[in-house]
Amino acid sequence: MNNSQIYAAITEKIIANLETAGSWMKLWQVPSPVSMNGHYYRGINRLVLSSDPYKSRVYGTFQQIRSNGGQVRKGEKSTIVVFWKTGMEQDEDTGITKKTFLLRFYHVFNSQQADFDEQGKQKIAQLQSLVDEKVNDEHLEAESIIEGYSGRPEIIFSDKDDRAYYSPVADLISVPDRKYFTSSSAFYRVVYHELGHNAASIIMSHGLDKVLISKLLICRHSA
Repeated sequence: MNNSQIYAAITEKIIANLETAGSWMKLWQVPSPVSMNGHYYRGINRLVLSSDPYKSRVYGTFQQIRSNGGQVRKGEKSTIVVFWKTGMEQDEDTGITKKTFLLRFYHVFNSQQADFDEQGKQKIAQLQSLVDEKVNDEHLEAESIIEGYSGRPEIIFSDKDDRAYYSPVADLISVPDRKYFTSSSAFYRVVYHELGHNAASIIMSHGLDKVLISKLLICRHSA
């Protein structure tokens, strides 16, 4: 399979996933997929794997699954993941050595496409636990940024899902309750956005009165 064929296969997979998910953003709301050796898939590979119809976030090659006490069931279809193999090459004319990139791919299966022995099941459970911990860690880190914000204004969580805003005059942020957001990342993105308005008002307040700042900075948008 040459580069053009790899690009085409990946493109077709993403299009198929988008048709299922309805939005590329939903593909990123799924916890990061992880390989049998504990490596988290990133970039285009995360996008490709994130809308597979499996609850498990653990993937492996045929051999990785086999070496961990598993057997891929007959008829199961694999998914292509890609990586860049780097090397060094010297130009024959100039003698300059430059870094080269070679696109490579391999096939992976979700752990739910295979049957595992007890040892293999334990390995899958451990990896899935790492994925869950990673999500929790990301949320804790996001919360710590908010809690550590110097001079943080009051944050009100509204029971309405119509808008989010920062009021410089009242020095408060109002955002819809977390339940109205499609994901935790979407929730924190909006909170950070409003904190940005707060930071801007602090900087600008040295030269502008609060009424003018209020007119300039109140931002309303859907969550």
